Amino acid sequence: MYDTKYEPTAGRPVNAQIRFASITAGIALAVMAVLAPLGVMVALPSGSTGAAGLAVLAVAMLDVVVAAALYPLLSTGGALIAQIAVMLRIVYGAVFGAAGAVLIGTADAELFEAMWDAGLLIFGVHLVLVGVVLFRSLAAPKWIAALTAIAGFGYLVDAVVAALGAGAAASVAEFTFVGEVALLVWLIGWAGRPRRGEKAMA
Repeated sequence: MYDTKYEPTAGRPVNAQIRFASITAGIALAVMAVLAPLGVMVALPSGSTGAAGLAVLAVAMLDVVVAAALYPLLSTGGALIAQIAVMLRIVYGAVFGAAGAVLIGTADAELFEAMWDAGLLIFGVHLVLVGVVLFRSLAAPKWIAALTAIAGFGYLVDAVVAALGAGAAASVAEFTFVGEVALLVWLIGWAGRPRRGEKAMA
């Protein structure tokens, strides 16, 4: 039985709600994983700042969807920490969206990069907290929680290095992002399903 304070609605079992919400979050993350590189790694370097800005805005809106959809799962590890994690993702989405608006309005790629770097600090804390609540939860494997937290620390390191103006040969997040991929796949394929040795709530 899941240890959760998340209340079921309309008579649906708690783990069924988590399953639906987790699939929604996973699909949104998968779409973001396509849109973000197209905008930041394809359109922006080619000088298409308007197209890059639109892609960034779309990703920022999906960040809000992900934040809301993650809450049923995250709340199984503690409602307060889950709420903080969700709010941080929404704040990050707002910062990233504002950075996208800069690209559309002024085509200032340097300002976009500076705003994005600042936002990644918030995003890193969000992922660390997601890892913490998943580790506390009975609804998620510990290794998923650990990989997610490690991904968050990768973003934190990169954000601090950028804030200090220190150049780096490679981004730490380029190696730790595997935690995000693992979380995405697990959300779509397994989150919300009763784990071995547990009984689903009726």
